[in-house]
Amino acid sequence: MNEQSPGRTGRGRRYARSLPSNDPDRTRADILNAAEAEFARHGFGGARLDSIAAKTKRSKRMIYYYFSSKAKLYLAVLENGYRRMRTAEIAINLEEDDPRQSLKNLVGFSFDFHFTHPTYVKLLMTENLNDARFLATSSAVLELHQPVILRIERLLRKGYEMGLFRRAISPVEVHMTISALCFFNVSNRATFSAAFNVDMQSAAFQRARKQEILLTILGRLDTDMTGFSSEYER
Repeated sequence: MNEQSPGRTGRGRRYARSLPSNDPDRTRADILNAAEAEFARHGFGGARLDSIAAKTKRSKRMIYYYFSSKAKLYLAVLENGYRRMRTAEIAINLEEDDPRQSLKNLVGFSFDFHFTHPTYVKLLMTENLNDARFLATSSAVLELHQPVILRIERLLRKGYEMGLFRRAISPVEVHMTISALCFFNVSNRATFSAAFNVDMQSAAFQRARKQEILLTILGRLDTDMTGFSSEYER
């Protein structure tokens, strides 16, 4: 018996796999997910579209149909990573009556997001090795970051006006410090754990580290800590 379906040649099957999917959003998402893992593991230069196609059970032609080139696919993966974080960030309450609690919410979110998305961290490490030559061409990334900077600015102004934050400071600087400390917790955990013989994956270490980052930020603001608990439950 012929292994091919009636009326469908091998060439026909290959051609069918190259056509746009009936669910383009799902296809695009599948390609992005597979590409994220591939680029994070091998970098831009080492990543192979053949591997991405195999993981998604789609053809390379399909990848080119949706993203035009390897470079554009890589940029889409980077933008998607930032978009995922910024979208989740919107749900954080930064309008607490106590701005110190709002800052605690922000630090907690950033810390947990980086810890639970190590692939995202690896992607940014890769792009930094590229001197951000791909990300620098993206207008979307700048737009994605503006809302959180404005929210931090309001948070800092409120704390300053209430006399809780005794030093005016740039919201970009605060965001940079939070990101740097939360990023390092993931990007350098393998080398740091080996060098200092600590288990950076343990719940106790992570809870203490999260609190230390919050206290560092609050200390930078010369914060009045009266009646405020910096402890995280986990």
